[in-house]
Amino acid sequence: MYPSTPYTYVNISSLLGSTASDNLADMFKGELETVEQYHRTLNNLHITLEELRNEYRTLGERYEQLLRQAAKLTRIGDVAQRKLINAKSQLTEQAKVIERANAELQEKNERLRESLEEINQLNLTLSIEQAKADTLLLNILPPNIAARLKEGEENIADFFEDATVVFTDIVGFTNLASLVSATTIVKLLNMLFSRFDKLLDYYPVEKIKTIGDSYMIASGIPTPRADHAVQAAAFTFAMQNELQRFVAETGYPVSMRIGIHSGPVVAGIIGTRKFVYDLWGDTVNIASRMESHGQPGKIHCSEAVYERLCDIYEFERRGAIDIKGKGKMNTYFLIGNKTQ
Repeated sequence: MYPSTPYTYVNISSLLGSTASDNLADMFKGELETVEQYHRTLNNLHITLEELRNEYRTLGERYEQLLRQAAKLTRIGDVAQRKLINAKSQLTEQAKVIERANAELQEKNERLRESLEEINQLNLTLSIEQAKADTLLLNILPPNIAARLKEGEENIADFFEDATVVFTDIVGFTNLASLVSATTIVKLLNMLFSRFDKLLDYYPVEKIKTIGDSYMIASGIPTPRADHAVQAAAFTFAMQNELQRFVAETGYPVSMRIGIHSGPVVAGIIGTRKFVYDLWGDTVNIASRMESHGQPGKIHCSEAVYERLCDIYEFERRGAIDIKGKGKMNTYFLIGNKTQ
């Protein structure tokens, strides 16, 4: 039998948990097996009892050291477990906070998406309205003048050294107004002037304005061109052709006086409302006098126009006539192209 040891029995289960106790018991069992192995070895080696007690004492000290380490590990494990539980609790709370934040973020994203859709719709509507406004502006002003106005340029006024101005007046509309309603007069005038407007797509001339039954165009503005008088003359012949078709279709016996003059002009926009691209200068006044002093069905030209077109078109000399504000001026009737 083994000799007794002076060490007090220690309740391991009270110091450690059941799992730790079981593990430590396994460790002790292994140590006891080692002791038994030592005992058998000692018996075989004839070790003395004192030597064996020393071995037991050493083994007891080792057991006590193991117990202290196990207790320390248990305390460390408990602290770590409490920290783990706290950390888990904190992580759970943080997860809830993150979940709530994600829900709020999703809600905000949804509202943002709806707002972006509304903004896109507003931008689309704005683009459509902007296109309408641009189209309307281009119906009022030449494209390059409209662009300058949109860029914020004020007091647009350009000098053109040489351009051709045309005035037309519908003869017979005043008498016609006494025979038909005002609404009918407006419809007929709109029908005729719309035909003239369509011609603008085929000739490099600029419509300036209409005043009552008068129609004003110019060539060589806002883009200067050397053949401005030729283009203006060609446009007046096209207008006469459209008027003949209008009379044939409607049966209303109207005619047209046309006056043309060439020279320097100033073109631009004045004022801040109801913009109109207009012309100023003596050239405009003379062109207006050519129309008012002309004859129905004829194209009345100044000598300046004659000099520019006499090699291309045929003219009928009218002679010197008294032009209001200008005195005597030689004028001509434009007949047609010399090649015809």
